[in-house]
Amino acid sequence: MNLPGAVRSLLGASLALAASLMVIPATAEEITLHNGQKIVGTIVGFENDMFRVETEFGFALIRKDRVRSISFGLSSSKEAGQKPGERKNPPPAPKSALGVVEKATGSSLDATKPAAESGPAPGASSMSASPATAPAPAKAPPSPPVSRPLDEPLPTQIQERVEGNSYINDTFHFAMYKPPGWKIHEEALRETDRAIVALGPEDEQTLLIVERQVWSGPPELKNDTTEANLRQTYQDYQAVSESPTKLDGRPAVRRDFRGLMDGVEWHGVSVRVAEGNTVFGIIGLTSAETYQFQQALLNKIINSFRFLSGKP
Repeated sequence: MNLPGAVRSLLGASLALAASLMVIPATAEEITLHNGQKIVGTIVGFENDMFRVETEFGFALIRKDRVRSISFGLSSSKEAGQKPGERKNPPPAPKSALGVVEKATGSSLDATKPAAESGPAPGASSMSASPATAPAPAKAPPSPPVSRPLDEPLPTQIQERVEGNSYINDTFHFAMYKPPGWKIHEEALRETDRAIVALGPEDEQTLLIVERQVWSGPPELKNDTTEANLRQTYQDYQAVSESPTKLDGRPAVRRDFRGLMDGVEWHGVSVRVAEGNTVFGIIGLTSAETYQFQQALLNKIINSFRFLSGKP
């Protein structure tokens, strides 16, 4: 059908106008009225106390007193990959729209936002309003230093005393049973730099030694350098048994052993117990000839060992 040129021009202009009105702007405002109705479009002006809004259906005039809230910068639902009715995070509203609303309401942008968007609810954490950020990975705590024995010399003067059948050491705060007739053997202390006291009868066929080992950290009861020394001292050294036990209510380790020295067979028992970072070793030695009698006596002395008030 051939149409006159003026008619074609008018029809083309009408089709172009209709096509432009069918496209929602890339960003728009959502105006919520007091009756709950929502209008989506772009605010292009304010005149006679009314907002002039461009919508997909044309221009609309909305009275200011009918507006409850305005949300800015809503994305079009026709963007790629977005379902109808679905919203993406809105970009900042155009400055022209903000200026129109501020001029119309006489307030800032925050006053025109709905209550749910104007800020966190009372009592809510301020962090909830800020964008979520991934927490920095927690650093693994440094490994504690490996504990090891220290070469800590004994005090030059050790305060000790004997009261009846009790030996009391005031320097290291411990006490134990002393059998009648036993004495302190000073000469035996010179054979080891860790021995605190050496007790035994006059015949020296039985000897009980208390020694000390200081650690840099938590001590290890089974890491016993005493046994290494015993292996060097005795020929044919044999560890008979090892078992956990209790001494003064604390965890302890007991070892029974035997060996030869100068052709004589010796039997021994060693019990180690810790106080803080210090390990105390109670070592009893007796010859095979007196073993049957002295074993029970050594056990009695060791089991009587107790710590006094105060730290060694």
